[in-house]
Amino acid sequence: MSEEADKQTSLDAFDGSAPRRLNLPSQDKPIQTPQGSKSTRYHDMEKLYPDAPVPKVADGLVIHRAILHDLTGVPQLLDWIADGEAAIVRMEKIMNRELELQTAIERLNMFIETDLGGQIIRLTDSRLMLLPPGCRGIRGLDSEAFSVDSDEFN
Repeated sequence: MSEEADKQTSLDAFDGSAPRRLNLPSQDKPIQTPQGSKSTRYHDMEKLYPDAPVPKVADGLVIHRAILHDLTGVPQLLDWIADGEAAIVRMEKIMNRELELQTAIERLNMFIETDLGGQIIRLTDSRLMLLPPGCRGIRGLDSEAFSVDSDEFN
């Protein structure tokens, strides 16, 4: 019984002082910025980050990733490849519908390989890589791009 008597079960021992204050950033007043003649301030990102890992050339390759749910996604893939961009496409959602899968593959093959001269590479059982003209996939790690002759790309 003596242990239960030591435990506080009411607010009788409350001393009446105010509860401690918590500093919450969301409750702080917003910082006032001086209103100058310019309404918008721009930062020169090249001066702030001179060695940023962003290519400085405009002809770099953009690689999209996509999941093909049905045939309605094929035109977007074709647009990307026509714009000179690559795509890695997951096909799991369409794999169990054989007619739809066959139609999608035929459309991709007809446009990318036949019309444009690009390439379709099977990465896994359910993933394809779609490459625009001028890009070629090379099989194996021992055949990296820097060790391959340029005539193998044609």
